[in-house]
Amino acid sequence: MEGKIKAGKEHFAAGRLEEAERCFAEIRKSNPDNKEACNNLGVIAFQQGEAGKALQLFSKALELDPYYRDALLNFAELSGKAKQPKIAITGLKAYLQDNPQDRQVRDMLGRLESPNVPRLKIAVLCLPGLESFLGEIVRFLGSKHEVKCCSNGNEGEIKTVVDWADTVWLEWANELAVTLTNHQTLLHDKRVICRLHSYEAFAGYLQQIQWERIDDLIFVAEHIKSFVTGQHPEIEKQVGAIHVIANGVNLEKFPFKERTPGRNIAFLGNVNYKKGPMLLLHAFRELVAYDDSYRLFIGGNFQDARYALYFGQMAQELNLQRNLVLDGWVDDVPAWLEDKQYIACSSVLEGHPVGLMEAMARGLKPLIHNFVGARGIYPDKYIWNTVHDFVRLVTEPEYKSSEYRDFIARNFSLEKQMQKIEQIISHHVIPNVSNLSFPRKRESSRRSRPLGA
Repeated sequence: MEGKIKAGKEHFAAGRLEEAERCFAEIRKSNPDNKEACNNLGVIAFQQGEAGKALQLFSKALELDPYYRDALLNFAELSGKAKQPKIAITGLKAYLQDNPQDRQVRDMLGRLESPNVPRLKIAVLCLPGLESFLGEIVRFLGSKHEVKCCSNGNEGEIKTVVDWADTVWLEWANELAVTLTNHQTLLHDKRVICRLHSYEAFAGYLQQIQWERIDDLIFVAEHIKSFVTGQHPEIEKQVGAIHVIANGVNLEKFPFKERTPGRNIAFLGNVNYKKGPMLLLHAFRELVAYDDSYRLFIGGNFQDARYALYFGQMAQELNLQRNLVLDGWVDDVPAWLEDKQYIACSSVLEGHPVGLMEAMARGLKPLIHNFVGARGIYPDKYIWNTVHDFVRLVTEPEYKSSEYRDFIARNFSLEKQMQKIEQIISHHVIPNVSNLSFPRKRESSRRSRPLGA
C-alpha cells in the first residue's frame, strides 16, 4: 500500500496525472477507507479542472477522518472559493479545539469567517421574452453571489452589466451570443457560460458564435449535445468545457396530489409547429371517438395564426367543440393543473420540456409522443408512437400518481440542477489558486509540488 502511495506521488510530481490517478484509484478499490488516496484523488481532480469532484473526494476523506489535516485544509480552501464555507468552518473549529497552536488552520478559519470575502459578480443576459427559464437560476445564484440581469436587449445596458461582471451567463446560444462573442473587447477577461436549449441548434446561430470566448457550454439534454457536436465537432475543441444539466422543477411550488384516472387532459405550452399540434388534435379525436367525455385543455397561445384557424375549423369538422378548451397562456400553472389527470406531449423534438415535468411533479400521468430524444429521458411506458398507443395509454387501468412525482424528484429536482450549476460556478472562482494548500497546475512543464502538501 505504501509503495503505491509513493508511486502515485512520484507520477504526480512528474506531471503524469493519469498514472497517478490510476495508482490511487487502485488503492481505493482494494481499500475504500484509505483517506490519503481520497485526498490525493481530490487534488488530481482539481488539477483536471473538476472542482466539484475534488470537493466530494475531500469530503469523503473527512468522513473517514474528520481531523485529517491535509483534506481539511483542501476542503476548506475549495469550499470557501465556492462560497459554501459553513461545513468547512465547523470542521476547522473542531480541529482547533485539539490543535490550537496550528497557525495555518487558524488563518484559514479567519479567512472563511471574514465578512469581506468578495462575492462573484455574475451578469445574466438574454433577449426579451426568453427569460422564462431563468427565474429559479437567478434566485439561486443571487443567494450566493452578486447578480445583475439584463433581458431588454438594450446595448448600452448590456455593456454596463458586462463591464461590471467577472462572470457572464448567456441564456440561449442565439443572436445575442453571436453579437457578444464577436465583439472584440467586451468579453475580454470575463468567464463566460452559455446555455443552449434546443431551437438554437437548428436556427443557424452556431456557426456564427465565436466559441473560443465560451468557457462553459451547458446543454439541457444529451441528445441535443450529440446533435450539435455531431454537426459542429469543432465546438468541442473550442469551448473550455461542455456539460449536460437537465432542467429542474421546484417541487415546493408544484405540490403533489394523489390522483386517479379521469377525463381531463392537459397540454401545456405555446402551440407551434415544434409541438406537433396536428398530431395532438387527431390523437385526441380518436380518444373522443372511444369515449366522448374526455376533454383536452390547452394552456398556451397559438404562435402561428394558421394553427389557430386550423383548430377552430377542425373543432367544428370533428365535432370537438365541447371537448376542446383553449385557456391561453397560463400564469398559475400549479393551480391550472389541479383538476387534470393527464399531461400530453405531441412534439417532434424537445430539449428537456419543463411543463411536462411540472405536471408529472403534481402527479399527472404523462402521455409523451416519441419525439427525438424522448427515450433518453423517460421510461418507455410513458411514450406513444401511434394514435392507437395514445388512446391505450389514456384508457388503460394503470395509473400511479406517486410514481410520476417520484420520477421527477429522483431525476429532475431543482436541487439537482442547482447543485450542478454551482459546481460550474465554483470552478470559475478557482483559477486564482496561488494560496491553495496543494499545487497549481502548470501548463508548461506539468510539474507540481508534492501531493497532500
